[in-house]
Amino acid sequence: MRAVARCCGGHWPPGAAAADGMLWQTELRPHAAGEFSMAAAQANLIMEDQAQVLASPAATLVAVYDGHGGPDASRFLRSSLFPHVQRFAKEQGGMSTDAIRLAIGAAEEEFLREVRQAWPKRPRVAAVGSCCLLGAISGDTLYVANLGDSRAVLGRRVVGAGGVAVAERLSTDHNVASEEVRHEVAAQNPDDEQIVVHTRGAWRIKGIIQVSRSIGDFYLKNQEFSMDPLFRQVGPVVALKRPALSAEPQIQVRKLKPTDQFLIFASDGLWEHLSDNDAVQIVFKNPRTGIANRLVRAALKEATKRREVSLNDLKTIERGVRRHFHDDISVVVVYLDRHRGRRQTRVVDSSMNCTSSPVDIYSSSVQSVQPRTDYRDSG
Repeated sequence: MRAVARCCGGHWPPGAAAADGMLWQTELRPHAAGEFSMAAAQANLIMEDQAQVLASPAATLVAVYDGHGGPDASRFLRSSLFPHVQRFAKEQGGMSTDAIRLAIGAAEEEFLREVRQAWPKRPRVAAVGSCCLLGAISGDTLYVANLGDSRAVLGRRVVGAGGVAVAERLSTDHNVASEEVRHEVAAQNPDDEQIVVHTRGAWRIKGIIQVSRSIGDFYLKNQEFSMDPLFRQVGPVVALKRPALSAEPQIQVRKLKPTDQFLIFASDGLWEHLSDNDAVQIVFKNPRTGIANRLVRAALKEATKRREVSLNDLKTIERGVRRHFHDDISVVVVYLDRHRGRRQTRVVDSSMNCTSSPVDIYSSSVQSVQPRTDYRDSG
């Protein structure tokens, strides 16, 4: 568990911040079945995305948390989800869908307790939530659990087609922009004609939020918050007959094959600008080192095209204002070498193989360039 504590307590290893102070990456590191690369870009005033990888001989855990309404829920998941996963996997005798479902349920309950404790002084915390994308590689089995619209995509080589890779989506976007998801939500609420409405240019649950599953967002799950006079000072009144959002993860299980090349886990900040196939081709056709950062920059390039500015111009735009150009972006690329017949990458010391993106990229970047105050001039 010390590896998890190290991972959840801060970003390790430090990684590298970009020149504009809003990008971060870890170029390439080992995990039990291959290598992985991570990168992130901050757009919000306070970073709401979080991402982490725990590489151990028993399993590789990958997570992307895309917060909304504030950073509280995604930061909570960063510190709490992996310990829950490891605990339930141990109790269940190994990684399984039950262990993952129990871990996510325990995280939701733990966050609810924290919200209730903070609620009297910070009622707005009841409106904070996060999407949650979790991947677990155990032996030759891949588990992908998802709540919200972060996404996992597999890059798979086509047999007999030479140097060709295709994209295979491994998660469902729980976003009412999808007609299928709108029908699902409506079917769960047959007596509520206003459960999904089109407002402010998009379909939204109760006219407020686009994702249908999340951790947190308790004011849309429990009337003890939404109808309380304390919350009504800071948020809209939401009459609920039942929870409007779900915390039930959708879990996919896949036996990895030799043709499975790599996985891309990313928040919707990436997928708003790159298609599944675009992302897979970038990874497939480029060197491994810094590949996650290459994906982030490709997304930023597309974002600036839409607003008719250059990447250099984007570097001059302050956090917060950047949100008008792109969302926070978190990306993890995981190579599956062992399952392709390549030599296995050995993770020798599991306590030293946990990597998390910075809690806030801008703050980390500012701290890294502060002048030293412990230097004494001997002259």
